[in-house]
Amino acid sequence: MLLQTAWQKVLSGAVAASGTPNITDLFGPGLSAEAAIYLASEPNYTSYTTQRWTSHAAPSYIGTIQPATVEDIQHIVRIASSHEIPFLTTGGGHGVSIQMSALQGGVQVDLHKFNRVQFDAEDGLLTVGGSATFSQLIDPLYKSGAQFPLGTAYCVGVVGATLGAGVSANQGYAGLLSDLLEEVQLVTATGSLVTASRSQNKDLFWAIRGAGANFGIVTSAKYRVPDTVNNGDVTNANFLFPMNRALEVFTYLSSLDEEISEYLALNIAIFLDPKIDQIVLLVNVNFAGPARAAAPYLESLAKVGPLRSEVLNVRWPDVFSTSYFGVKDTKACSRNQNVNMRSIGAKRTDPEAWVAFLRELGSFSRANPDVTAAMVIHRFATQKVLGVPDGDSAYPHRQLKMHIQLETVYENRALDNIVDAFLHSARHNFTAASGFDTPAVYVNFAHGDEGPEAWYGSHNLARLGRLKQEWDPRGLFSFYNAIPPIGPSGHELR
Repeated sequence: MLLQTAWQKVLSGAVAASGTPNITDLFGPGLSAEAAIYLASEPNYTSYTTQRWTSHAAPSYIGTIQPATVEDIQHIVRIASSHEIPFLTTGGGHGVSIQMSALQGGVQVDLHKFNRVQFDAEDGLLTVGGSATFSQLIDPLYKSGAQFPLGTAYCVGVVGATLGAGVSANQGYAGLLSDLLEEVQLVTATGSLVTASRSQNKDLFWAIRGAGANFGIVTSAKYRVPDTVNNGDVTNANFLFPMNRALEVFTYLSSLDEEISEYLALNIAIFLDPKIDQIVLLVNVNFAGPARAAAPYLESLAKVGPLRSEVLNVRWPDVFSTSYFGVKDTKACSRNQNVNMRSIGAKRTDPEAWVAFLRELGSFSRANPDVTAAMVIHRFATQKVLGVPDGDSAYPHRQLKMHIQLETVYENRALDNIVDAFLHSARHNFTAASGFDTPAVYVNFAHGDEGPEAWYGSHNLARLGRLKQEWDPRGLFSFYNAIPPIGPSGHELR
């Protein structure tokens, strides 16, 4: 069920009541010459504007504005606010929350032109624009002998990932992206440009690192680049296991629940291979430390008996392209595909429960051949993450060790109810076995119906609510896993 906040209802209702605005007349006069407006009714509209990774539960736009300057963004926010036109900002376009579907007939603010990347090797500071993707970081950093976490896919926006926390295979030794963040430039709900850092607007800086989509449009972000590890070399190993080895694979994974090297990350993709009509497990292991230190982990998996395996030594920018035997993951970076997914945060492995789900996954996939269904597990180390105090930022899930993603891709929307029922049941069962007393989910992977306690932690909601009231009292930035508004009595409004 879609949870709509009071703000979403008001903003969406305003457009419905006033009719379709002429955004060219409203916004055009105040924009710079390099800015652009594209109407959704125009031919080839989608060719000029940044499209979403998934079309599931999509917002609808009357048009897109591509600002070219910070002043353009300030102008857009002020005009949209004064005319009660709801809007969403697009950076990399990988947001998945179904809350975005509450915006109908609004405006897309497309930060396509804000993709600048600048690395100061002397100071070790990296500055990126609001739409820069991880792929754009590689050249300037690699040429300088530097190294930086690359999130969970090359094509994801750096800033968007950071605003949720910025998890990655590198977090065990480098920390979260939000922990590396030094400052941001942000356009607020009043159209003002502010700096948020540990010394300026400190409360806002706390809030945007974990709940950042709720407070404004980040035009640029500056990061401290961590030290290069192992000269930038990574051991990247791939294993393919059949279903009858799943229990052993998960049992090995459970042995890492309490202790794992800071340099180790495991990514596991599980799906029904239609060629052999069998569930298979693709296990990717990347180890950023010395190769000899990776050997015990690789030997343990080799003993399980893979159908196929390989061990590679690669440079850090090549980890994604050599993972899963180098099979190109077209889904991760494609656009306008109907991806319906759920995510669960976990801190322990339950081998028997997980194997039971794989049987369900196989049965579901055979019964619904038009649906491509998969389970993806990210097991990331947490040493550097836990080295930062809980209260340092709004991110509430530093104890989280695994992200379990249940992903489906299909074209026939008549299958929505069947898919939703399958995913809902699976999420319930995985949550019960997660090791957490209450649901915990990384906000950037969230479906959008879990609720603010699961995204932001119940202990953070009062402070976040007060800051939301201070920085965005009218709820302009409330279409992506929104912080509930606080009423006069101090209670949440729903």
